[in-house]
Amino acid sequence: MRRTKKFSAVFDTSVLIILTKLGYLDDAFNFFNKIEVPSAVVKELSVKENEAYFRIKELVDRKLITLEEVEKDFPGLGKGESSTIFIALIKGKVAVLDDKKARKLARDLGVTVMGTLALLKRLHQEGKLKESVEELYIKLTGLKFRVERHIFSKIFSETKEK
Repeated sequence: MRRTKKFSAVFDTSVLIILTKLGYLDDAFNFFNKIEVPSAVVKELSVKENEAYFRIKELVDRKLITLEEVEKDFPGLGKGESSTIFIALIKGKVAVLDDKKARKLARDLGVTVMGTLALLKRLHQEGKLKESVEELYIKLTGLKFRVERHIFSKIFSETKEK
């Protein structure tokens, strides 16, 4: 297994929801030495008070992730995405988000970006996925995660161990 440097990251809402529903939140968090979540993200999660909300709340309460009291607005983005980008920008952290417009803005600002698929690909490389790549695609689309099949296949065809 290859060793990679751990970074600090700020997570957006959608990534937390998908990883929680798939059962990979803790595994994905292990890739980072420090996890931060903006209060705007927790507020978005609290609307439905689902499994992701309660899991993040528990991790904040146990001080395993840091809650940042930030609610920013960038034009055309939600508060969660905006706040995630803002924290990553001012603290030099990785922004973990999926929204295409948010990712573009973050990159334009010089922020390193990762998303759900990058984390799942890394889990796959480390042999930590509980299902086949095909089953993972079906689960993701069942969760309304939008990714074209050919893009998903290209990402996961490049996961062979080096």
